[in-house]
Amino acid sequence: MLDLEEIRYLVTKGKDLEEIIEDFDWKEFEGIVAEIFEKNNFKIKKNFRFKIKNRYEIDIIGISPNFVLVVDCKQWGKGRSKISGLRIAAEKQEKRMDELKKFLRNNPIAKDMMKIDLKKQEFHPIIVTWVQENLTKENKTLIVPVWKLNSFLVESEKYL
Repeated sequence: MLDLEEIRYLVTKGKDLEEIIEDFDWKEFEGIVAEIFEKNNFKIKKNFRFKIKNRYEIDIIGISPNFVLVVDCKQWGKGRSKISGLRIAAEKQEKRMDELKKFLRNNPIAKDMMKIDLKKQEFHPIIVTWVQENLTKENKTLIVPVWKLNSFLVESEKYL
């Protein structure tokens, strides 16, 4: 698997990002997204599973002093209409975020281990995609292509 530095090098040499990542599987994609969060000083939890009434899994939880970003990584390629799929994914992501907040309210041990303060940190649902989508926000969920994720995190105060 290529790391961020290798990907950056290939892009600076003129290789198209979509060509570089087309053979990545979902685990590699989630790993790249997690690495971008870590390089921006977020604490992360990957593949966080929890249960309230139903079981849920969140790809990545990015934790900063001010925000908790609840991230779903979508590795959909280009070429098919994804707007309706993204809308459904955004709705599901908002539900997972709401259920995560309920879980943390009722589970002080998990909340303390993750260093989350429900009164101080704002929660935001995010979908990270491979490619730029026509849709950038659906309801409360921001849709960010992976190649813009770093600048989004650096300037998060502007977007959130």
